[in-house]
Amino acid sequence: MKEIQFDVDLTVSELYAFSIRHTYCSISGVVGLLISIGSLVICALRYKGLDRTTVLALIIIGLLFTVVQPVMLYSKAHTQRRRNKDINALLHYCLSEEGIHVSQGEQEVMVPWYEVRKMVQTGKAVYLYMSPVRAFIFPQSQCGDQFAEMVDLIRAMLERYKDYDPAEEVSGETEEHDVTDAPVSCQQCKGDAGHEE
Repeated sequence: MKEIQFDVDLTVSELYAFSIRHTYCSISGVVGLLISIGSLVICALRYKGLDRTTVLALIIIGLLFTVVQPVMLYSKAHTQRRRNKDINALLHYCLSEEGIHVSQGEQEVMVPWYEVRKMVQTGKAVYLYMSPVRAFIFPQSQCGDQFAEMVDLIRAMLERYKDYDPAEEVSGETEEHDVTDAPVSCQQCKGDAGHEE
């Protein structure tokens, strides 16, 4: 069984890159960006025909998603890096066919592949989403030479578990157990009946 191990110590820029991508690749992020750009375009094209209040409102709306939000995301990433002990500490990852084993100090957790909802690969990192707001961040710079191999393993495991439902496995085991028990009971009954005859 193949294992890929590496340590990750997220930097502010890596957290910021994730936040920017996560925010602006969503529908709300794209809509907000379009509204801001549209406001700036309207302001530029109709500047002379608009009163000062409207121009000011259009400029504020235009800067909201193009300047203000990115600055806020950077500030949030910086604060998160500084205050959050879980992010500050070194995380050790071990990826195998069983799942993603994460350890930090004495804490350990195993995340099975079927809990990974999607993988996003950028030029500098891989993001594994367990929920719409929770993801593992694997920066290429910290994975070293194993990055391409890691991406291949992740893709293979996600393909293997794409239609996997652990609830079906549990009910499948129950059904198998019931099916197995039924013939044994029937054989015992037939055997008992045979002895009686």
